[in-house]
Amino acid sequence: MANARCRMHGGTSTGPRTAEGLARVRKARTRTGLHTLEMRKLRAEVAEMRRWARDARERT
Repeated sequence: MANARCRMHGGTSTGPRTAEGLARVRKARTRTGLHTLEMRKLRAEVAEMRRWARDARERT
């Protein structure tokens, strides 16, 4: 399924099914560091600060 399509039916891939396959996908996704737990927490903190700033701006 090099093109992410089922060779029999032409539908999209259902993704990895085995624990080994899931581990391989998880490792590949975090290669850039964008999806690590640390980065998700950082983005959540930044979003909270933006909400706080927006609310503060609306109160004035």
